[in-house]
Amino acid sequence: MIKGLSLNAIPTGYTLDGKLDFAKNIKFLADGTQNSGYVDDYIIWDSHRDAPPGFGIRIAGKKTYVIRRKVLGRSMMPKVGNFADFSSIDEARRRAAVLALKMTDTGKNPNAEARKIAASEFTLRIAFENYRTHLRTRTQKPAKLETLRVIDRCVRKFESWVWIDRKIKDFSTAEIIKKFDDNNEMTTSNEQRFRWVIAAINWNVDREKFDANGENRQPLLTFNPFEILVHDRKFRNQAQLDKEREEKSARNPLGPSTTLGPFLEAAWSKKNSNDNETGVHYLILMLLWGCRKSEHAPCVWGELLPDSAQNGSDAPETKRNTSHVCLESDPLYGSYVYFHNTKNGRNHRLPIATMALELLKRRQTSAAEEALRRGFSSKARMFVFPAKNRTSKTGHYTDATDLLHRIRDEIGISKITRHDLRRSFGAVMTSVDAPEAIKRAFLNHSSPNVTADYTKAEWGQLRQWMERIEQAILLKAPNVYNSLKPVEWPPLVAPAPHVCTPIKPRSGRPRK
Repeated sequence: MIKGLSLNAIPTGYTLDGKLDFAKNIKFLADGTQNSGYVDDYIIWDSHRDAPPGFGIRIAGKKTYVIRRKVLGRSMMPKVGNFADFSSIDEARRRAAVLALKMTDTGKNPNAEARKIAASEFTLRIAFENYRTHLRTRTQKPAKLETLRVIDRCVRKFESWVWIDRKIKDFSTAEIIKKFDDNNEMTTSNEQRFRWVIAAINWNVDREKFDANGENRQPLLTFNPFEILVHDRKFRNQAQLDKEREEKSARNPLGPSTTLGPFLEAAWSKKNSNDNETGVHYLILMLLWGCRKSEHAPCVWGELLPDSAQNGSDAPETKRNTSHVCLESDPLYGSYVYFHNTKNGRNHRLPIATMALELLKRRQTSAAEEALRRGFSSKARMFVFPAKNRTSKTGHYTDATDLLHRIRDEIGISKITRHDLRRSFGAVMTSVDAPEAIKRAFLNHSSPNVTADYTKAEWGQLRQWMERIEQAILLKAPNVYNSLKPVEWPPLVAPAPHVCTPIKPRSGRPRK
């Protein structure tokens, strides 16, 4: 009977012999107008004794079994399944009875709940978004902007693989391992993106346990298939990393007795050409302070910040919350540089030694001239390293990568990064036998002993070591040393200043 039902004819009642009587269901009348009596669908209810109450077949574009129940005063009619998917009507009746019990027990439409679960199942994109929000908003050590950028790069990579919108539970361990191995030519970046996805999913697994318990349901995400890479030990350990870096000459800082001097001489020569002065000062001070690339770039002139102390503190709140350089003689610290909210979440203060102070005084004059020449606003004029472009979002200089590459090419170094300058500072500290406590204090490594505030005795010791380290660095470049030293210091015997190779016309293509 069901096979013979269609929208062409609709049941109107029963014949004398107990069979359904049908009338034509005409959509358009003879004159071409639409028939107001036309129906888009109809339902025939099953009165068989084995059928649960409210079970029927809906005839529309397709034939669909349905079950209707009124629960808590609300009528619900979920779909049992398509007619063609059941081998017999008895099978459809049994399925309908199960759905009816679920509606009675939960008071909810089971199909609607299933759709909600399917829609909320975790994809890689959802996992990354949840984890990124957590890192950015957590109270303890919220993620820095650079960390968030790394996560965004990972997301873009998974987008290029067409993985980002796939459900996590649908990933097989075999395809994860294959993708990891296929992309392992760039080992470090490949490991990084897979470590991030493991961390993101693990955080979502733990969070989903709490959410499911609070909502009295089963967790939607219980397992991280990317953990197979940890189980199979696909990631390199520290010993392997150290060995590969040594073999590939990776992470090699400027050698105190080899490349440090030529680098400084070439950089000092570069500052006089192509408007490179800000970038050269940026790199040299990064080397003299051993700071991270994100720490000294946003520094402002401390003299331009408010001076009045608040709440009885020994420094204004604005200075506590702003990276700045103080050239004036502070009662406790003298001249210093202050980095706010560094990578490890701590504030960090360093003494400014004699020749770095001279460089900063020249920088102050140059920065003011640059800001005026480029038409910067008063806010941008506060920066120690103003941006080259007045449309800069930050207002300060941020990227010396291209300049660093040109200096590298001048002296024939195969590879050097901005962070290698920080490693060079550490290498110089080792060469002058600086104590471990001094190294930790200057490099601002996570340690209970590292702080932005020191006693007078501790600060005096740090200043002595900073002077010693600065001289050990600049003695390798006599022309730079002679330019920055006080007049009463005897000059060094210096070679002819470095002459930079003329700049080649730009091809218009970015450096790879």
